[in-house]
Amino acid sequence: MNDYHSHAVGQVQQSQQPSSTQSNAAITVIGGGIMGALTSLLAAQSGFKVNWFGPEESDRTDGAGARNYALSPLTVDLLKKVGVWAAIDSSSCKVAHMEVFTAGTRVDLSATDAGAEFLSVMVLHQDLLNALEQAVQFSPQINRIKARPDHISAGQEESKVLYNGEIFATQLIVGADGARSWVRQQSGILWGQRDYRQYGVVATLQTEHSHGGVAAQWFDQGEILAFLPLAHPNKVSIVWSTSREDVRAPSSALEFQQELEKRSNHRFGGLTLISEISSAPLRLLITEAQSALRTVLVGDSGHTVHPLAGYGLNLGVQDLLSLEELWRAHKDDPGANSLIQRYEKSRRYRVRRVQWGLDMLQRFVSQSHPTMSKIRRWVMQLVADIGPLRQFLIRQAISPQ
Repeated sequence: MNDYHSHAVGQVQQSQQPSSTQSNAAITVIGGGIMGALTSLLAAQSGFKVNWFGPEESDRTDGAGARNYALSPLTVDLLKKVGVWAAIDSSSCKVAHMEVFTAGTRVDLSATDAGAEFLSVMVLHQDLLNALEQAVQFSPQINRIKARPDHISAGQEESKVLYNGEIFATQLIVGADGARSWVRQQSGILWGQRDYRQYGVVATLQTEHSHGGVAAQWFDQGEILAFLPLAHPNKVSIVWSTSREDVRAPSSALEFQQELEKRSNHRFGGLTLISEISSAPLRLLITEAQSALRTVLVGDSGHTVHPLAGYGLNLGVQDLLSLEELWRAHKDDPGANSLIQRYEKSRRYRVRRVQWGLDMLQRFVSQSHPTMSKIRRWVMQLVADIGPLRQFLIRQAISPQ
């Protein structure tokens, strides 16, 4: 692959044998963030004892706590199921309408066109993580260990997790530890990535005009700018996919605000920066597989996508829903080879379809050639004029399966 970098890693390390085996659990989850917490809660609710390894995220310095997620209806339903939605509902914002702009053309996407209540719900990362962590504290099935293990060793009958001189026997290891997954490395799963040569710039702004629960997105000059409404009627989160490194460190907040006002055609009036500006390089991560012996990967440890459609966390939730369905049929051994194979088969096509679909969309909307601009305008007008096509796109956005 021309602009992909493949990586091969070593196999699972065999650990030394401590004097005792303790704290066994059917499922071991590794990864201290949102996916780790959500996986642990769902596994516990499915009737399994869980060891959840992973450091707390309070020490992160990448601005993750101030980021916002666009949760799909299926993700909201899962959060309700594990009992955390009530804690974040009041601080969330439903997005029922989205405006998309490119080359002087506008398309309106409305949840009502697809018979849905909303397109997505905006939730702050830190609010969601706090609610999940609190729910874990009230689950007697979950043993929380706030550190990463030292080694993992997968076997045909069971796996072993070594931490601090103690062996934890388990039937299934779930890697929920992000794009730089240690579990993926330890399990010998091959992976590759495509660098988009862009940064995802994230910030929170106060708007002059109320957003009214409307999200807006602009495809312009090879870049993508999204305004996402927050719970406060005059606050939005922006996600700007840009190749300009200087955007990450503007000479002044005023300069940053003025640039965004110009690019958004003053859709929400004047803007005031009310947060730090954070950014991260945008990459498409592809794994050879989402599983290995008694091991599965969920969320960013198994795949990443371009943020232009907000699919990241929602795609990880789809992994969990697939696992939950299989757990119901494998109560005795959630790490059985038949389950692993079925999980791999169920996720491979769906994940690839979303990854490559968004990758092609990113290439399509990021080309700045005049001919491509004309084609985008024509396609956008087609979507605006054809109701069934628009409804299909909305359904795909609501449910990334």
